[in-house]
Amino acid sequence: MPKSLNTSENNILRPEDFDPPLKRKEPSLPGYWTLEEIATEVNLSTRRIGYDITGYPKKNIEPNLEAFKVGRILFISDENALEYIKRHRERKKS
Repeated sequence: MPKSLNTSENNILRPEDFDPPLKRKEPSLPGYWTLEEIATEVNLSTRRIGYDITGYPKKNIEPNLEAFKVGRILFISDENALEYIKRHRERKKS
């Protein structure tokens, strides 16, 4: 996360900071995103998002998203999910 020029604290992304706004209105678990919610947001398959979490050596995909598993569901913290969505949107623009 980039740091502010005025302070040593990290900048915090919020859902209100995105343009166009995020599609998710109500979180299934406050403070966390599910794999399906992120996939819907960035228009990728859940399998591709899963590869970004676990990595996939056959296709040279390195893990770049942290998540934890509860039962069969993967949860991603708000901070990591919003950072991932922002990176994906910026990559898509260029």
